[in-house]
Amino acid sequence: MVMYVKQSEEIKFLHKIFNIFRVEKPDDKTIIYLPINEKSNNKKIKKVIQKLSEYLYNNNIKAIALEQNLMKNEDIKNIIYQHNINILDGTKLDKFLVYNIIQKIYQYKRTNIQAGEITLLINENDDVNLETIIMLAKDIKRLNIITNDIKKFRKIVDYLYKELGILIKLSNNIKTNLRSSDVLVNIDFPEEMINKLEIPNNAIILNIPKNINIKSKKFSGINIKGWEIEVPEKYILEGFKSSIIYEANLYTKPVMKIFEQIQNDDIKIKKLIGLNGVISAKEFI
Repeated sequence: MVMYVKQSEEIKFLHKIFNIFRVEKPDDKTIIYLPINEKSNNKKIKKVIQKLSEYLYNNNIKAIALEQNLMKNEDIKNIIYQHNINILDGTKLDKFLVYNIIQKIYQYKRTNIQAGEITLLINENDDVNLETIIMLAKDIKRLNIITNDIKKFRKIVDYLYKELGILIKLSNNIKTNLRSSDVLVNIDFPEEMINKLEIPNNAIILNIPKNINIKSKKFSGINIKGWEIEVPEKYILEGFKSSIIYEANLYTKPVMKIFEQIQNDDIKIKKLIGLNGVISAKEFI
């Protein structure tokens, strides 16, 4: 179970004096209202968060979603982390959205995804990444994988060829020519590894680890470092980022159920974000 934590807009006297937080359960959510607001001092806030953390820990709550105002306070987050409680930030959801983001890129490029070529930069062969490979392989004309460990992906590559007749180029050569790829998708390469690649100057790069910078001074392409999603109204909660609320609703589900729900909810990518903010569709043409 994931709890949603908010500051209380109206603080009753007893709640304020005794640091009592209020728990409500509207619909299928559990919301905790804290007896603090924008006027509360740091000492007061730390006492409340300490008490909240103990409550969550004692009730075996492993993850929470914080409203945006609380997410900005590093002291608050550190106290919660000290109790081994995970604060959702949308990053778990990111890996599940690779296919959706690529669809948005091709929409901006005004080209058909079925005629495209994608190169994945990937090292981990977890269930999410393997399913993403299968989804892309079924739609993309050419799919390439560059990895440090070819053995991890040999099985999925052989499966796609033998069972579906889909040929994937698998390589551990970081000097591979990337010029024919429409999009480079960095699933989990660190920044140091990315900058060892011979990245074309006008490449489109999708970075799932959002803090990756391309150091080449000649690079004039598109470095996608963030995105915003459009979710159904039932997942919207005032004060919270929609991606965090959506992630909270998927948090305890198995991998394939998450992919299914994303498809059933028809999740769309609303915006792509680069170094200088929102990337316009014109930049892809």
